This record gives sequence, C-alpha cells and structure tokens, in this order.
Amino acid sequence: MKRFFIGIDFSKLKFDAALFDGKTTTVLDMKEFKNQESGFKAMTKWIKSMTKSDSSRWLFCGEHTGLYCIAFGKYMVQKKYDFWLEPGLRIKYSQGMTRGKSDKIEAIQIADYAYRHRDKAVYHQGLNPLLEQLKDLIAYRNRLIDNKKSLEVSCNELIRVKVDNTTAEYIYQDSQKMIQSLISSIKTVEAKIQEILYQEACLKENYDLLISIKGIGMINAVLVLVFTGNFTLFSDARKFGCYCGMVPFEHSSGTSVKGRDKISHLANKSVKTSLTQAARTAVMHDASLKAYYQRKKLEGKPDRLIINNVRNKLIHRMFAVVKTRRKYENNYQHPLQFAA
Repeated sequence: MKRFFIGIDFSKLKFDAALFDGKTTTVLDMKEFKNQESGFKAMTKWIKSMTKSDSSRWLFCGEHTGLYCIAFGKYMVQKKYDFWLEPGLRIKYSQGMTRGKSDKIEAIQIADYAYRHRDKAVYHQGLNPLLEQLKDLIAYRNRLIDNKKSLEVSCNELIRVKVDNTTAEYIYQDSQKMIQSLISSIKTVEAKIQEILYQEACLKENYDLLISIKGIGMINAVLVLVFTGNFTLFSDARKFGCYCGMVPFEHSSGTSVKGRDKISHLANKSVKTSLTQAARTAVMHDASLKAYYQRKKLEGKPDRLIINNVRNKLIHRMFAVVKTRRKYENNYQHPLQFAA
C-alpha cells in the first residue's frame, strides 16, 4: 500500500517536489531539483532520508507538461518507480476554488491530488520508442507545413500589391526557393515516417489495416497509432472518439435547460482536425458514406453534424479492422448473416 505521495511540478530547468504523508495527511517537506538525471537522483536520496521506507510505498504524480516531463518519466520507468502522469486540467478542476499560484503550491496540490485519487492511479509505462519518433516527426512536419503556408501567403500578397517593385520581386523569388526547400524537407520527413512504420511488424500491420479504409491516409493513420499507443490505450472506439472531442454529450438541467447534445471542446485538436479532413475525403470517395452524407443533407442536418458523424464512423471502422485483423471491405458481410 502506498503511504508517501510525491507531487511534481515541472518547468524547463527545474522541478518542485512536495512530499505528502498519507498516514498523517501532512506535507513533510518541499524541495527544488534540477530537471535532469542528477536532480532525479538527488530527489530519490531526499525521499529515502525523509521517509525511511522502501520505494514500493511511494507514488510519484506529475502534471503532463510535454517535453519537460519526458526525461523524468524515462527515469521513473528505468528505476521501476510508480509514476502517475495526469493532465493539468484534471488536477486543476479537482482543487475547487483556489487563490494564488506558485510552483511550490502546485506541487503540494498535485501531491494532495495523488493521495485523494490514489485508487484511480494509472502508472506511466513510457511511450514505445518508435511511436515517440513518429510523434516528433509528425510535429516537425506540421511546423514545416506552417512555415511553407506562411511564406506562400506573404510573398504572394507582397508581389500582388507591389507590382513592378524590384525588392518585392527579389523577396518573391527568394521565397520560392525556400518554399521548394521546405517541400523537399516535408517529403524527406514523410519518407522517414514510412521507414519507421516498417521497423516493427505489429506497427506496420496496423498501419496497413488503417489505410485500407477510404479517407484514411498516412498522416491520419500515424496520428491514430501514436495517440492510441498502437491501439493499447483505448479499449473501444467510443472512448477514443471522446478523447478526440467527437462524442456528443447531453446538455440539460432540471426542467428549464433542454439543450441539444454537444461535443466537448476538451479534445485532442490535432487528431480531431486530421480526422475532419479524412471525413471530407471519405464522403467523396466512399460510396456508402457519400450516400449517408447526401441523405442527411436532404433531411436538413447541418454540415458539421454530418461530418462529425462520419468522423465517428471512421473511428469505429479503424477499431474494427484492428480488432478483426482484416482490411476494410466496403461490401463485407459477416458469416453470421449467411447462417441466418
């Protein structure tokens, strides 16, 4: 049983740790450490000296801060310490009304959260190294695309407005060279993504299953593989759809508030955007989804609602092909249909 709860508040160069005793429900001590291996070792030594207990009685809990918690997470996995990584918003909403803010206060709040919700702890296992590489490459590709779009818009607008201007012409021509360089870099990144996908049989197999679905391309498939942990983090399609902000929830209260079901803004926006593009492609190239889209349009349903439904259908198809280990077939009939 866990007795000591260590709340970690990460920042770029350091992290604050609060040591909470679950037996006496008091904060034993707080300390600041460097956000690197020497700091992690110093923290471990400090906890041992304060608790005089075995690490099996410790539970570390930190707020997910992207890059700044990666090294700590790897150290925890390496040393086999129990480490719980939680979204900051979930911790914030659990605190009730609070006033004031500092790294030390937040470390205490995280330790308190870990103690009060210890039965819900999900221990950090670390991301598959290949999935981590794919995640970084996708993020880098997005930055390259954003830079390309920015250059294209600015240079095209400049040359349109400033006609017969030698400086504007030079900027335009130089921008074109940079745009071509960015296009080349994007292609190189995509080739690296393909290379990584084929390094692990399970990853390659799931990728091939996903792209058999009309509307799902390389980037859509890779994003889904990364954020589902290659289909290990979500037990069903609805849970993943909820994570992506695509599942509608009831909006009512008493007898006076009877709103329409709404999707939540709490979502992974990158996956949501990617699957929106996939849905729009699917309604053009998949006969059944195209017919569904047109039927709902004739019923007067809003475009966004129909596209959201298509996104959910695509998610269910992705989970289905991975579960059955069969590529998607438009006219597939289950054997039980013939038995009936």
